[in-house]
Amino acid sequence: MDKLKAMHHLCCIAEVGSFSAAAKLANVPVSTVSRSIQALESELGAALLKRSTRHVGLTEIGKIYLNESKDILAAIDRAEGRVGNYQNAPSGVLRISALPYYGECRLLPLLEAFQTRYPQIVIDLELSNHTADLQRDGVDIAIRGGSEPDGRIIAHRIVDNTHRLCASKSYVGKYGMPQTIAELSLHRALLYRSPAQIWHWHVESRGAWQRIDIGTAQISNSLRAIRQALLTDQGLAMLPSWSVEEEIANGRVVWVPLPETVSTTANHPAGSIYMLYQQPQYTVPKIKVAVDYFKEYLQ
Repeated sequence: MDKLKAMHHLCCIAEVGSFSAAAKLANVPVSTVSRSIQALESELGAALLKRSTRHVGLTEIGKIYLNESKDILAAIDRAEGRVGNYQNAPSGVLRISALPYYGECRLLPLLEAFQTRYPQIVIDLELSNHTADLQRDGVDIAIRGGSEPDGRIIAHRIVDNTHRLCASKSYVGKYGMPQTIAELSLHRALLYRSPAQIWHWHVESRGAWQRIDIGTAQISNSLRAIRQALLTDQGLAMLPSWSVEEEIANGRVVWVPLPETVSTTANHPAGSIYMLYQQPQYTVPKIKVAVDYFKEYLQ
């Protein structure tokens, strides 16, 4: 029995939920997958799968064996990748998972030039708020916000992610610049919605965060949509500096200089944007060149 192939077939079954679909995924006959799993279960003396007419699932011990198998197969892939690609041009599929709002504004504009420089690398990009497990999900590079992650992976800080209140210059010309928290009630807000909640604005008063009284012009989970609404004078927005740095530089957008600090801290802690990757993976050419490139151009 080829135990590594059996592990691979088990991973395929766990991913797609049937022997026939797993056989297609592995590009082998169904009988090959079936014999492979039977031989593996026989050698282990344990049932790894629960079979029914409609679905194939993992037993409890099957889940444990699957996780160990993924680790082993991933280690083999890394080893083969380092040997096979050591002196070759960087190539292969590069899986990137990034925050939607950061990916839209900062990452996407860089990818065309990156792929021109490294034409043999295929970008597999997921824009998602889901916190990817780099090893479990097969992600090479993740871009995430918040506090610094734990030490199991490399976390390279890219930029501060503190949100500040801003307005377009033309909006201020039409409706005036608010000078106090109370004057914000005369304006309307462009609010960001995360998967968990809407980021309403707050001000700290007497040691507690108080929600600001302001009407709402738009709510969106897309920073691109909020920026567009900001630039078309539909309201005020709370945005990180990196998302409007060009507009701030050319004067199209201005910061609102209130004496108190308006924040989303009450429901969204301030932090930074980090690029995450596994240290052992940095020796793989496609990952090394991508990490170095993003460090240079996203910093």
